[in-house]
Amino acid sequence: MDTVLITLQALVVVGAIYMGVRLGGVGLGLWGAVGVLVLVFVFNDPPGDIPADAIMVILAVITAASAMQAAGGIDYLVHLAEKVIRSRPKLVNYLAPTITLGFCAGAGTGNIIFPLLPVIYEVAYERGIRPERPLSTSVVASAYALAASPVAAAMAAFVGLTSNQPDALSLGQIIAITGPAVLLGVLVAALVQSRVGKELADDPEYQRRLREGIVAPPGAPAAESGLADHGPGAASGTRTTTTADVPVTAKRASAVFFGGVLVVVLLGAFDGLLPTYTVDGETVTLSLTTLLVMVMLAVALVVMLVGKVAPGDVLDAPLTKSGLTAIIALLGIAWLANTFITGNYDTVIGGLTDIASDAPWFLAIGIFLVAAATTSQSASVNTMIPLGISLGLTTPTLAAFLPAMGGVTVLPANGSQLAAVEIDLTGSTRIGKYVLNHSFILPTLVMGIVSVPTALLLSRFVG
Repeated sequence: MDTVLITLQALVVVGAIYMGVRLGGVGLGLWGAVGVLVLVFVFNDPPGDIPADAIMVILAVITAASAMQAAGGIDYLVHLAEKVIRSRPKLVNYLAPTITLGFCAGAGTGNIIFPLLPVIYEVAYERGIRPERPLSTSVVASAYALAASPVAAAMAAFVGLTSNQPDALSLGQIIAITGPAVLLGVLVAALVQSRVGKELADDPEYQRRLREGIVAPPGAPAAESGLADHGPGAASGTRTTTTADVPVTAKRASAVFFGGVLVVVLLGAFDGLLPTYTVDGETVTLSLTTLLVMVMLAVALVVMLVGKVAPGDVLDAPLTKSGLTAIIALLGIAWLANTFITGNYDTVIGGLTDIASDAPWFLAIGIFLVAAATTSQSASVNTMIPLGISLGLTTPTLAAFLPAMGGVTVLPANGSQLAAVEIDLTGSTRIGKYVLNHSFILPTLVMGIVSVPTALLLSRFVG
């Protein structure tokens, strides 16, 4: 009877995720909340923990990033990236995803890639390079970047979940494990992707579009080639800055934002710099979650002041909308997963303990699959890391599994994937008829296969 009940509850979880993915956006979180209702009222499960820490971090970081966006800071960063990419156009297959990795890790969100996509497309197409190659790798790199980001919500959630473990790691130690691993994964994926697909001159779909005037030959003006209607504004509401006349306020705003990121990294890397308090006779150190929220909200205010941004402009920034969507999705899905595990703790944990003792790497696959199903890095961390802790896995090992949350690009359901397909007028970047046969699946798998084992190797020397 217990097996039947657990199976039915698992079907509720899977069904809610399926319906949420189909609806998209905030629908993922709303269906997750419906699943919680069913588990609580139909199966009498106690409600699981709400991922409050992760939600607070997303709110704080997105507020700061949105203020920077409103001040023109993201346009300035895109301008810098464009200068680097255009300076070495032959290396666009490698420069584009590497720069994307750095920007997204620094900003704590993959959404910064949107205004970069037209730049990547233009540079590749002007050189006759198949745009699918740098576009797909860059989009996937934006997802894996959060495993190496000191201000990502998923990273804060991981630190918060593992901070009480006897082998807890500092933020700097975690980045030392995940950063080089993800970078290597991106470079290997870029190498593999540089050989994917036919050259444009031999691509029948591109040739058809060229004949029909859907896309102009390389070197044509943007308006003639159709890029005027497929710029980053179509995807994110931002503009690509292509001139050197960047407002000084935009430069200051971006400098303040990344200065705040540096403060978080330094304080998180050296616990001795954090204040301590005595609570009930015990010495308690300020948590990374609290540090992140305080610093990033303060950064948001300073960005508004130096960038001369009105409060309403922050709320109107495209990143604010995407952040709210992420919060709702995380709330519903992570809450649903926590409720299921809480209600069936002995059965779920007991059944997985033997597997973990023989093959601890299975948790990385679990993180990858949960990320794929929920399209949320934070949801995968908040769902699977507590499970790993319960199974007795060490914190360095769990940190090494963080790159697996890049599985969010397994399904072509992310805005950056859809935007890349829309921007690529050659038709080389595509979503196939069979769900998984899209341009992003190969770099997703390559980065995961390379980065997780590399991180596991590095974890042996950290801690």
